[in-house]
Amino acid sequence: MSRRVAWGACLFLLATQSIAGEAKVGGASAESGNAAPLVVPTLQQWQGGEGKWGVDGHTRLLIDPAHATALKPMAEELARDIQSLTGMKAAVAIGNHATRHDIVLRIGECGSSSPSIGPEGYTLDIDAHVTLCANTQNGVFYAGRTLLQMLVLESRPEGKLHALPRGHAVDFPRYRERSVMFDVGRKFADVAFLQSYMRFMGWYKLNTLHLHLNDQVHSDDKKSWSSRAFRLKSDNPAFAGLVPVDGHYYTRADWNALEQTAAANGVTIVPEIDTPGHSGAFVLARPDLAYPGDSPAGGTLDPTKPQTLGYVESVFTEFLPWFRSSVIHIGGDEVNVNGGKVDLAAQVDYLNKLGHFLQQHGKKIEIWGSAEMAGGLDKSFVVQRWINWGDEAKINWGDRGFTWVESFGDWYVVPLGPSYFNPNGLRGDALYDGWDKRLPAGSSASTGPVGGQIAVWNDKGTKDYSYATTVNGLIKDAIPAAGQLFWRGQAEDASGKRVDYATLHPSIQLLQYGPEATREQGNSPLL
Repeated sequence: MSRRVAWGACLFLLATQSIAGEAKVGGASAESGNAAPLVVPTLQQWQGGEGKWGVDGHTRLLIDPAHATALKPMAEELARDIQSLTGMKAAVAIGNHATRHDIVLRIGECGSSSPSIGPEGYTLDIDAHVTLCANTQNGVFYAGRTLLQMLVLESRPEGKLHALPRGHAVDFPRYRERSVMFDVGRKFADVAFLQSYMRFMGWYKLNTLHLHLNDQVHSDDKKSWSSRAFRLKSDNPAFAGLVPVDGHYYTRADWNALEQTAAANGVTIVPEIDTPGHSGAFVLARPDLAYPGDSPAGGTLDPTKPQTLGYVESVFTEFLPWFRSSVIHIGGDEVNVNGGKVDLAAQVDYLNKLGHFLQQHGKKIEIWGSAEMAGGLDKSFVVQRWINWGDEAKINWGDRGFTWVESFGDWYVVPLGPSYFNPNGLRGDALYDGWDKRLPAGSSASTGPVGGQIAVWNDKGTKDYSYATTVNGLIKDAIPAAGQLFWRGQAEDASGKRVDYATLHPSIQLLQYGPEATREQGNSPLL
């Protein structure tokens, strides 16, 4: 798999004419200055200027000396991306005195916008020179993605990408968590694929890769297990029983490589170790902790056994040093999905104790939502709302006192699965048109979600399909839509009127996977 996109091939495959300004999404009118560039996600605020600023052979990336250590690697990567788009090599320099050829990268001192842009927002000034300013390193990264997208959208018929429309942008996210989930417990995803997807996600300002690390697959007759796997491999002999029989796992070196790619692309990897249900891999390692009431047996840990909590805590203790995320997902769903009768109070007690153990290690807790648990779960846990049937499909966890993330089942993809889980793929326009309609009625800024997630669940994970072809083909169309919705919400024109997703299609056709993301299947286009 090639690490970089063959960007020239992308532009050859797709239309190369400039599309900036065709739809004035959130932008100024022609009379008051340049229209807002149709980047994806679209900008929160734009004030158009007059004329354009050009990249040329004298362009430098000028880093604020106060944050040179943090910004230099990002500036070097941005320089490589600019060269891949324009053919022009931009030097990286450190200093305070910008010339008209410079692109300035700065953390802090973003003027009156600093309080409003928060930890991930940014300002982008394109005038005598260009300034990318943010409160954090990730904010500067997102400003750079916008700048690169603007270069692509200003492409000339001959494929040369040189100019940016002058103007001022203030941009910040709608949700703090903008997530894609992969169920790697039931279908392993190799490191190269996950690295490519994090680059793809960063291009559209998605910031969380949620990895579901353990699970099991039923046999076709549902009388046994076709697989039970946990995907982290420790060199500690005490955990040798957790090595999956299919030989697919992540070593510490693999995980470090994933974390490095994540950090470079504004992504946090949230690991999920799901117990006491979906825990067949742990039952294989510790059959003495199995819950005996399941059919088929061997898929659930018994939370009523005191040794179970101690064992699961030991697993987390072993792997916590791997994880850079401040958030850990503890699963907690579908404990009785295989016909068991584990007492609800016992489930809640186990999950609260496990969560408190991890909190003592400085972690924040996410958990799958189940309305019957709402009265007993620690309200410091962040709940993912996922159930899309019955009365529970209407629950607003904010009204129950929880912070929550929308991970509604309508936005799941299950390859080869049932029709209600998008086995033929999740289309971007369906997500764009339906997301807000599926939120609970009466959701407000105070009770609504703090995040959004689309997910790939591999219930049929032992079947013959792959991430690079099948999974990418099913979810790739939804990635730009998820970026748009989770960062900006539905796009609006300069008058505040909603813009159809079709208006964003020409941009997406040019933007594709981004200059650093691997294109699957021989550079196949996104759309």
